Amino acid sequence: MTPQHVSVDTGRIRAALSRKAQRLYYGRPDDAADRDALRLIGRVDRAHLVMLAEQRIIPRRRAARLLRTVAEIEADDFAPVLARPRPRGLYLAYEQAVTERCGPEIGGLLHTGRSRNDLNATTTLLTLRRSGLDLAAEGCRLLTALLRAAERHLDAVMPIHTHYQPAMPITYGYYLTGVALALHRELDRVVHTVRSIRRCPLGAHAVAGTDLELDTTRTATLLGFDYGPVHAVDAIASRDTALDAVGVAAGLVVTVSRLGTDLQLWSSADLAYVDFPDWLVGSSSAMPQKRNAFLLEYLKARPSRVVGAWVAAITATKAAPFTNSIEVGTEAMAPVDPALRTSRDVLALAALVVAGARPRPEVAGAAAARGFVDATALANDLVRRGVPFREAHERIGAAVLRAVDGDGEWPPAEFDKIDLGVAADRARYGGGPGSRRQSLAAAWRLRHGLRRDLDALRTAERHALDELRRATEAVCDA
Repeated sequence: MTPQHVSVDTGRIRAALSRKAQRLYYGRPDDAADRDALRLIGRVDRAHLVMLAEQRIIPRRRAARLLRTVAEIEADDFAPVLARPRPRGLYLAYEQAVTERCGPEIGGLLHTGRSRNDLNATTTLLTLRRSGLDLAAEGCRLLTALLRAAERHLDAVMPIHTHYQPAMPITYGYYLTGVALALHRELDRVVHTVRSIRRCPLGAHAVAGTDLELDTTRTATLLGFDYGPVHAVDAIASRDTALDAVGVAAGLVVTVSRLGTDLQLWSSADLAYVDFPDWLVGSSSAMPQKRNAFLLEYLKARPSRVVGAWVAAITATKAAPFTNSIEVGTEAMAPVDPALRTSRDVLALAALVVAGARPRPEVAGAAAARGFVDATALANDLVRRGVPFREAHERIGAAVLRAVDGDGEWPPAEFDKIDLGVAADRARYGGGPGSRRQSLAAAWRLRHGLRRDLDALRTAERHALDELRRATEAVCDA
């Protein structure tokens, strides 16, 4: 049988899906993406075949032949699969490629006790685990960049804005620490989502289990899970972990988009609190004077793709039957992994931007002074003298108005001039900038904890791969 003459006779259906329907449903071939999918299928195949042999559901010798054939096709970079027509999708083209090499008596054993449904549910979780770990690792690098920049600029005074108006004195490093803490919570959710991938769907079959005596705990362990399925319909129908992952990723990149918005505002020519080196800006095609920090617009806009992916996934899942369905297993899942990869890229670019950004304390400090950001500290001085805060607020507000109109000095004569750095240092309660060193130290501790969690998850993944390799070799050697 040659790839040009692939049988499509399933016994019940004698003709292939029309070519136009194939193209519209399966899409145009993407060899890189297909190879990635086939590697996961091959990994699942090895675990499943090992278990089938150990359970004596299929002869060990035939399982060994199948395992070697899968390895051969992988060694050929899946060329025997990618060169084939795919009238029934990628997996069945792969199975036919295996069968061509082994013959139908052996190749026909590959899918014993399994369906594309539990296979797809399993590879979805394997993909999610890999992409989630990659995303968290990239986030940890951004976290590191934020905290290192915070250390460098911990005492660079600047105003923090509320409603786009100068509000109170802080430091640039203190601001970055706050972003890092918010980012850590989102990354902790990513790690929690990855850690929650504990139950392997393999063995749930099409939707209601099987009467073959599968050892689903064994396949789960070989694939890096803790348990097999406890309920077949749940295992096949549910994609809640994927929805959680893309939802958390959306929250993560939204936080980055807010950082991008602040940096764009602060790097504008009108404010110039922050500057960027040439390797992070671009010129105008028509206006030679411009230095466009256009990468910040990427950080602001690209997260919309991730938010859109979450909306698409949750919408496709809504009101779908709680069983195997194309709406959920295919359409809802299609945007998830691209969204996680996009999120990873957003975090990587943000780390470059944070590392390259340079605050300009002399400019930001002057803007803070012009913005009367010490006004709240003066009002609090009146409170210490026994003045009710609301009265103090009105008296200081009136003094600001007189200074703006040129009818009075700032600060008023009854107050000593407050250095803005000192004012920031005094605000050490409630997590204010005066406590910035403690906040930074706490953020570093959280970062180190995140790194340990990631290392533990990566180690568990390596152990599972090693165990699968040893088990495969044991079947083949025997």
